[in-house]
Amino acid sequence: MQVYLLGAGASKAFDESPTAQRMPIARDFFDTFDKLTLSANPWVLIEGLVGYIEKKHGRGNAYAYLRSGIDIEDLHSEIEEARDRGLASGDPAEWYLPYRAYNELVFLFSAVLNDIQNGPVSKAHFNLITELAPGDVIITFNWDTLLDRALASATPWRPDWGYGVAPHSVFDDGWRAVQPDNDARGNRLIKLHGSTNWITGYSVTDGQGVLVPSQDLDPGAFAVFEQATKPYPCFAGRYMPGYEPYSFGYYPPNLDVPGRGAPEGHVIVAMRPKVPWRLEGTAPDGGLPSMPLIIPPVRNKAYTFFGELFGTLWKQAEDALAEADKITIIGYSFPRTDVQSDQLFRRAFARRTSMPRIDIVDPAPASVSNKMTADLGMRDDHLHVVEGYFSADFDFSVLA
Repeated sequence: MQVYLLGAGASKAFDESPTAQRMPIARDFFDTFDKLTLSANPWVLIEGLVGYIEKKHGRGNAYAYLRSGIDIEDLHSEIEEARDRGLASGDPAEWYLPYRAYNELVFLFSAVLNDIQNGPVSKAHFNLITELAPGDVIITFNWDTLLDRALASATPWRPDWGYGVAPHSVFDDGWRAVQPDNDARGNRLIKLHGSTNWITGYSVTDGQGVLVPSQDLDPGAFAVFEQATKPYPCFAGRYMPGYEPYSFGYYPPNLDVPGRGAPEGHVIVAMRPKVPWRLEGTAPDGGLPSMPLIIPPVRNKAYTFFGELFGTLWKQAEDALAEADKITIIGYSFPRTDVQSDQLFRRAFARRTSMPRIDIVDPAPASVSNKMTADLGMRDDHLHVVEGYFSADFDFSVLA
């Protein structure tokens, strides 16, 4: 069995976006956002983010700050920490603004990726998929759906079972029940940080200063968006047309599941301010408001907020790495701040009784090679390094 592990460098291979943009990295996220028509859409919310920056940093021009090359991981981590401190204080005046800014960034991350990937099936990812043998596993730290769409177009892979964890429902021009896995040797796509087409209930407080999903389901329950060819119910009816499968506009479809009840002694009041510069949508707005389910780029990743979901995914990744005969690492550099990935490999390799072959595809592979030899004890003769970019023209025969 072979494992392919993909990082952000692999997503950069997609160069056919109608937006003419490639997937952003931490320091060019807002520059990339600026170049998308999405940035001029009044339905794309950034008021909370702007308000937070101007309040906390005393900056008269938050827009200039966002476009100054800041590291999005640092900013999102700062906002998360401010939100959690505010929630612990019990003062809504302290937590509401960073809470809103945090959620806006989650929506913004997903919207930017959905816009960029909204084009033809990625040739680079399609070519990778054609290399898979039955039972091979793909592990990715990326949120985009370039792999999902390539798998669905080239193999019998289905989102109902292909993520290694089953969603509670799938949106395919309407919510439908999940179909069982009829392909025991199918390929799994393990997405360790969630996905732009995974959906959960909007996060709310439980009345005690603790954030919880608004859906009245197990915290690890999630839905999957497959496709929409017509308007669907969403927040304020703000459906955006024109998206390919596995991508949607800023607002995902509302969930067809029960919402969490109010704590004892409380009532739930829903309100939505209406302003003249932001027209309401014309699609329905019934159902439970939803948001993308991703683990954003923050230092302290809150995997347990989603129950056992991510624990299950990371355990599946560990099992695959422990059992694989060959591991191909594409565009992932093992950043020092990603402690979880380091621990993942250490646990998996500690279970092994033999050394796998490791293929490394990267334009600057030295740090990954050093990781394998110095930290994980791999012998040089088990490493095969391809110094270069993953692209639509990548020759997989060099990995044979």
